[in-house]
Amino acid sequence: MAKQTAKRPARHGIVQIEVPAKPRKRPSQERSVMLVDSLKKAGREILEKEGRNALSAARLSERAGVATSSIYEYFPTMESLIAAVFEDCRDELRRKLPGKVQALPATATLLDGILLIVESGLGLLREWSLIDPEFNIRSAYYEELVRLSLVKPEHFCASFVIPTLMARFSEEMRIHDRERAGFFVCQTLLAVSRSMILEKPEYLGKPDTPFLLARMLHALLTTDAESFESA
Repeated sequence: MAKQTAKRPARHGIVQIEVPAKPRKRPSQERSVMLVDSLKKAGREILEKEGRNALSAARLSERAGVATSSIYEYFPTMESLIAAVFEDCRDELRRKLPGKVQALPATATLLDGILLIVESGLGLLREWSLIDPEFNIRSAYYEELVRLSLVKPEHFCASFVIPTLMARFSEEMRIHDRERAGFFVCQTLLAVSRSMILEKPEYLGKPDTPFLLARMLHALLTTDAESFESA
């Protein structure tokens, strides 16, 4: 199957970035939805317990109890299945993270909330960097084009949870332009995370990385910019 690429203008020509594989089609009937869910569940179990090299059409067929022909009907390559599983993991994080921020105890601070978000996001990226580092890198390159609006935008986890964080710990915040601060926090999370994937993946596994990033974002949200400007 031919690989798709996204073209990005460059100083001396065109940079071609491979688009991560996607499922062939979306299931529409209940029976096909259940079949695809079964394939994704089996694929995730194989990836997490046995590793990327263990994932094959034959192994997936055996694990899910589904004919190989049915697999290819929806997932033409194993990478397209990996992409679907990865997207499910991110959707799950998007759904659950705002609730986890809201559920923090009354004694929790803004730094606690930021740390929860950072640890959750980096934890998912580290998990996938270990499962399939090549796929993780291709996704990071492609999503940088999404961030720059060079390809169709998608929803990022940070854009869902940052408003919840800012509302939950509103009294601790010292900035006046909250829309701008929220934008800075969201873009910093995205940019730093992708930089680690592409340049320093070993930083994802450093125990103090989430804390260092959380402290930086905490300073951004608790610095009185007007006092700085009048100084």
